[in-house]
Amino acid sequence: MSAKIEEQDTDLEPEDNRSFEEKFKSFIEKVKPYTKKLWSNRKRIIILNTAVLILTLVYLLFLTKPFYQSTVTILPEYGSKSNMLSQISGLASLAGVKVGDSAPTELYQNIITSETVLQEVVYSKYKTNEYSDSVNLIKYFEIDGKDENPALKKRKEFLALYEILLQNRISTNVDRMTKILSVSVTMPEAQLSADVANKLVKSLDLYIRTQRKSYATEQSFYIEKRTQQIKDSLSYAENKLKSFREQNRVTIQSPNLLLEQGRLMRNVEILQTVFVELTKQLEISKIDQIKDAPVLNVKEYAKNPVIKAGPKRASSLITIMFFSFILSSLYFVLKDDVKKFVRIVRG
Repeated sequence: MSAKIEEQDTDLEPEDNRSFEEKFKSFIEKVKPYTKKLWSNRKRIIILNTAVLILTLVYLLFLTKPFYQSTVTILPEYGSKSNMLSQISGLASLAGVKVGDSAPTELYQNIITSETVLQEVVYSKYKTNEYSDSVNLIKYFEIDGKDENPALKKRKEFLALYEILLQNRISTNVDRMTKILSVSVTMPEAQLSADVANKLVKSLDLYIRTQRKSYATEQSFYIEKRTQQIKDSLSYAENKLKSFREQNRVTIQSPNLLLEQGRLMRNVEILQTVFVELTKQLEISKIDQIKDAPVLNVKEYAKNPVIKAGPKRASSLITIMFFSFILSSLYFVLKDDVKKFVRIVRG
């Protein structure tokens, strides 16, 4: 047993009892070869990074175009949450969006990037600095479907622009705490970015108002249809009772006539009661339909941003030069080691 313990102790690494000064000197000795390589290749590193600096400056100053960003803020609804959510969930499903338990603005976030809403935005015409006449976004971004079939060409153009808009032109964000939805649109022109952002929100509002499918709407449709049916049945029953009384002036002496008259009167009373109740329910459902209609609560529409959002040339230049210096230094330091490793691997 003691032999095994001694054997295990010998396998343990020896404890480093060196002082801090000794450790530091050892570290310097290890780093020295790499610093020497850096110093010996300092001219190459400077020349390489100078070339990167010049190319970066040329690109940032002459090749990158400025862009502007406009934002519209949509506030959450503060009405009946259950009714509102059920209606907006239905709207989301109509737009081809699957949703779970979410706040109204989170559902708006999904609906606003759907094809149904963006179609109105894409084909609307905007005033731009680049064109003398108002143009839609497909012409502005010079999208060409390249197809002989007009319908297929139009579809290809829309899908191409749709992908561009979702990738780097339209962004949405819902604050976790306040549930406030921010819709941002980035465009090469300041006024265009504001116009597209406002059109996007208006298109969402139009979709919600015109395509909503609520329980109150369906109930109202059913009750209205059923009320008309009961009204027709009531008119028929009343006319039948009227004809019976005109044909039988004296019914008190005949039990059969009294029984028949009672049946006709009872049928009229039942239909009258049903008709009155349905009329009441129809009015209630119409009130609920207006009351429960989801309304887009826009805090403030977008305005001309004036100041460009990018490109941020200073920060981009610093970032590029930082990584350029790091990568170029690593290349000259590790170049010989990498070559040795490759030769060993090749055998």
